Amino acid sequence: MLAATTLGPAVSGFIAMLMLAGTMAACRAEELPGVAASGFAFKGSGLCVKCHRTEQGEWCDVATTTVWRHDAHSRSHLALLPDNPRTRAMEHALGIKAAETVSCVACHTHPAAEPPPEEEDDVVHAGISCETCHGAGAGYFEPHMEKRWRFLSVAEKGVLGMRDLRDPVLKAENCLSCHLGDVASGRVISHAMYAAGHPPLPAFEMETFSRAMGPHWKRVWEKAPRVQAAAAAAGYHTEAASETHRALVGTLVALRSSATLVQDYARLAAEPGDRPQAPWPELALYDCQACHHDLRIPSGRQAAGYGRLVPGRPTIARWPRAAAGVALAVAGQPDDVEALLSPWVAVLNRRPFGADADLEPGAPESLERIDAAIRALQAVRRDDGLDDRRREIAERLSAAGLRCGDIDSARLVAWIMLGAMEGNAAWPAEARDAVAANLARDAAIGVPRPPAEAAALPPFWQTSLEAAANANLETLRSAFRLPPAAQGSGR
Repeated sequence: MLAATTLGPAVSGFIAMLMLAGTMAACRAEELPGVAASGFAFKGSGLCVKCHRTEQGEWCDVATTTVWRHDAHSRSHLALLPDNPRTRAMEHALGIKAAETVSCVACHTHPAAEPPPEEEDDVVHAGISCETCHGAGAGYFEPHMEKRWRFLSVAEKGVLGMRDLRDPVLKAENCLSCHLGDVASGRVISHAMYAAGHPPLPAFEMETFSRAMGPHWKRVWEKAPRVQAAAAAAGYHTEAASETHRALVGTLVALRSSATLVQDYARLAAEPGDRPQAPWPELALYDCQACHHDLRIPSGRQAAGYGRLVPGRPTIARWPRAAAGVALAVAGQPDDVEALLSPWVAVLNRRPFGADADLEPGAPESLERIDAAIRALQAVRRDDGLDDRRREIAERLSAAGLRCGDIDSARLVAWIMLGAMEGNAAWPAEARDAVAANLARDAAIGVPRPPAEAAALPPFWQTSLEAAANANLETLRSAFRLPPAAQGSGR
């Protein structure tokens, strides 16, 4: 509950009424048009734009919509139009209408309960909206205009329906619900969809992809000194110590999500009754390279190993594992990711694809270890020792990269490693640039680009496929060697 002193009597009273209304609405949310599962109604991006098209003082000093309107998310609905050749081919192959198919609409447009824009213009589009990511706005729309709102906890904001994306866990979960998948919201790409032409989802690293979006926000430490001082005085701490720590949190959320996605789908498939939307097994939930690899000797697939899995059995997504191992180690946890995933792998080893209802034994302990590591990383404070910690993380990531067995895992490691080196006194800018050049040239590790640059380049998923097809494991690993750190710059 929100304390009465948090926002002042008037606003607190208003919040109390909203909380009561929200609780009542939650009981019948599915029965009400325009209401989210949280129990709050959607306001529509048109109202957000009224303020956020301009800078909002020292705290919110970025004109968010002037950035967002150029982002691919805001126009993601265009992929569903029938004049899109790929969409037309998929619709023909699958016998569907993309704009009427839950799994398509769930990721490519705003929530169905959200009022659509009356008219699209230079700022408002019908794709992913403000409330798609931040939550249905009726509960927090007016309270979030109050100055004291900014220092509320993530939980307090969540009571009013806001998904506070300054929290790296909430942000990673939100992003991964589309970029990996989420059963509850219907965001699952099927094997049939891939076979019909849906582009493969590349490995996803939250901070790297966020930079490519063109951020429509500022971290607290990027704001004016007066705002930073106010945040410190209020004990405001939601963002993790740095982008590097946020990225490590994101990889752990991805590891957890990759396992629970298979688990949730299996539970749905095992429910009694006719559920054609959840056939078992769903091959797209697994690591594609477990089946799709060159049949030759020597083989990169053999060199990569099987992670305690019987060769030939499908496995949970491979790409979060190498970086997640580093994240676990930095958090003071055992870094054997394969042991962590062994409850799920054991089921896959007993029976190809796993039995519908058997993918959970022993999993709660594994999930708690991941969550404990996340909590430890979030507890790290931003202080004078930050560069020292980022240097250690970069060195751990370099060692992990030297052991990587596939390009998707290597990409995650490389992206976070380069972020840890950026602006770090341990390495001059030219040293970081040299490492980045080696990774780009020798390991073909690309980086998602901002919209203005991406428009002139092939789609990132396409270059990802080409890089994976041409990857040389020895060259890939050697590109991760770091130059010596500057003396006296760290621990």
